[in-house]
Formats: sequence, structure tokens, C-alpha cells
Amino acid sequence: MSIERDHRNGLSISASASTTPMEKRSKITSRLKSLARAHLECMNLREVKALRGVGDHPNIVKLKQLIMEDNVLYLVMECMDMTLTQFMRNRVKKFADNDEVRAVAIQLFQALAHMHQSGYFHRDLKPDNILVSDDVVKVADLGMAREFSIDGDDMYTKYVTTRWYRAPEVLLRTTTYGPAVDMWAMGAIMAELFTSMPLFRGSSSVDQMWKICRVIGTPTEETWEEGLYYAQEVLNFEFPKKYDGVDKLAELVPNADEDAISLIRWLCSWDDLKRPTAMEALRHPFFTSHYIIPKSIVTRAPKSSRAASSAKTRNTKLYLSQFKKARVV
Repeated sequence: MSIERDHRNGLSISASASTTPMEKRSKITSRLKSLARAHLECMNLREVKALRGVGDHPNIVKLKQLIMEDNVLYLVMECMDMTLTQFMRNRVKKFADNDEVRAVAIQLFQALAHMHQSGYFHRDLKPDNILVSDDVVKVADLGMAREFSIDGDDMYTKYVTTRWYRAPEVLLRTTTYGPAVDMWAMGAIMAELFTSMPLFRGSSSVDQMWKICRVIGTPTEETWEEGLYYAQEVLNFEFPKKYDGVDKLAELVPNADEDAISLIRWLCSWDDLKRPTAMEALRHPFFTSHYIIPKSIVTRAPKSSRAASSAKTRNTKLYLSQFKKARVV
């Protein structure tokens, strides 16, 4: 038995002295078909499919290479310094100021605007899935990302996202939700950026809902009619009445200015239809009062446009480095 290499395809096959040319070609064809199937399976993996579907963006982590070894697929991603969780832990001060939060959030909203315009939403946004290097912040881990339907008819998994960043409609186990779940998570992440503490730290789905009510008040017919009906009629769940009219957001995030509180409150609207899109968030005074937001930021650039990508990168490098903890020698 010997190993022969087909130089046209770069494949090696085992062959004996009695193996005919026809049998060799058959082995090569079979091997090529097997590789083609494996490649197709790799391309159809959710994270790979999402990264390819979303395309290139300076604030979304890049897939560098796929490696298949011993029937295990390895995704080689671009190298980043740390997660956003680690970044918050390494800060000199516990409470961040508005400029630091603005510098992080504007990049995340750009990434989400691009992702949503590409027909995908993340579904698992949290500080551990956001990466930081120098002045750049990138959304990562698209393993839960899904394509969404424009008409909103798609049905999705009941439980997605880490509980602390899970939108109310998902806590109610509905399967009809969309990109607005990313916007809710962004509200929670922005608040956490200010205080280094999760805004809604529930120990279970029910406790999570109560924690939300304690911060933004119990939903009403005006703020979330559909959710109230679904909770009572379908799940037989009653929201706590004692939090009627409560709004402790400004109290819990004391270092945030009025514009920041306004944006977080909007992002954390009970009704998903009342939350802003990523593009609308970029037009909020929290950003526009300090930065000129070019139209290109909220419009998807052609994948082949290298100039547009570099322009976006320049616009997103905003002052993060000055807030990083000094290295102790």
C-alpha cells in the first residue's frame, strides 16, 4: 500500500500496486465529494453563516479562518485584547463618565445598525460577547444570531440571551420577537458601563421580571398592552402591583447625564415596538450633542468599499485609551 498525491487537487489517497487508474479517479472523486459536504456543513453553521451574511464591519469581529481537524471545526477569529467585562473590571474608577460610555456605545450601535440592515440580529448581547482592543470595540460571538423576516412571521427559540440582558418579551417565552431584543440588551449594557454593576440582576426568569419592575415600574395598558394580555391570559402571570409608577433608573445610574438616562429608558421600553432601532439610537442627543454622526455610519456600505470601512474605523476610535487602567510596575 502506498500514498499517492493528485497534484491537480492537492489530495492524497491510499493505493496499492493493483489499483487501476479508474479506481484512483473514483477515490479522488469520493474524497472531493466528502470535502464538499464538510465545507457546506461548515458554511451552514449558525455563527459562520451569520458572520458571512453580515459581512465586513469595523465593529464586528472578523472570522479569519476555518480549520477542520479530526472532525472538529475551529473558528479562527481576529485577536482582541479583552472582553468588555474585563475592561470594566480594569478601570481605575468604578463609575464611568458620559464620554467613556458614549465612546463604547456609539461603536456598538454602529455594529448593530449594520447587522440589522444585513437581516440578522444578535440575540445574545452581553459584556462577555463584546471585545475591546485599544480604542476599538467589537461585537463578537454570533453563535445565537439569526436571520429575521421583514414581515415578522418567523418563530424563534423561546429562551435566548443571558438572563440579565433578556428582553421582557423573551422572559414571557414568546417566540415572536426581533431585533428589538438587541436594543433592550444595549440599554442594560449602557447602564452597566456607567456603574460596573448589572442593571437587572435576576436569579430566575420570574425574579428577573420583578427586578425590571423595581427599576422601570410595572407595565401598564399604555406601556405594554400586548405583554399584559399575554402574561395574564396565556401564562397566568401577574406583574407586581407595588411597583406601579416606579422609575429608579436615574437613582441607580447617578453618574449618567439626562441624555444618557433618556436613551437607556427608551431602549428599555416594555413594548418592543416602542424601542429605538440602532439607527434611531445613533441620532439620539446623547450622541449628536457631542459628535457629528455622518450619514454613512447608519447606512450599510458596500462590502467592496474599502474607503467606507476605513472612514468608519476613524469615526469609531473615540477616547477609550484614556480611561484604561495604568499598568502597575
